[in-house]
Amino acid sequence: MQVTIGSNLMDGKPGDDVMPQLATKRMDLRPFQGEDWKDLARINGDARAMDTLSADGKPLTDDAIRARTQAHAAHWDAHGFGLWYVTDRASGSFCAYAGLRFVVLDGRPVIELAYAVVPDFWQQGRARELARTTLDEAFARLALEEAWCFTLTRNTASRRTMEGAGFQYSHDGDRVGLPHVFYTLTRARWQETCEV
Repeated sequence: MQVTIGSNLMDGKPGDDVMPQLATKRMDLRPFQGEDWKDLARINGDARAMDTLSADGKPLTDDAIRARTQAHAAHWDAHGFGLWYVTDRASGSFCAYAGLRFVVLDGRPVIELAYAVVPDFWQQGRARELARTTLDEAFARLALEEAWCFTLTRNTASRRTMEGAGFQYSHDGDRVGLPHVFYTLTRARWQETCEV
């Protein structure tokens, strides 16, 4: 499969001064910027969150979080889409990240839906809300034919989020040397879920 991306997810293009934005019922989304690393540490520096997000299950160092934040911002600059920095509208606090990014699976480039929620905001349905909103925007405005999502096999909460967003099980496999489950969502399947 070849990954095809049509128009940018935003009104502007990479390099424009236009800051793309997206919103859900409870949250506001904007692209990551380099200075967001301290907020990202609320996820990547938290042992509860990193139990299922890092290869060793441990929080990342500040330097690793800074590098990850810079990579998120650079993905937006290079591709015109990426992971969104998400704030809770009621409190104004950083509460999650979610969005699309290029990854390599089985030796081929694919688009991954990625998301993570600050533990203080768990059990509120935010991951599913973000997944649906991100996918709706991506399939509606990008020429995206397929998205992938994956997690550790033991991460049942994330699996429920994927299934609730319309993803269908594809296969089990290894990623970073750990057992993962892989799900896919095609444009046709997304269109079916929109009609429900």
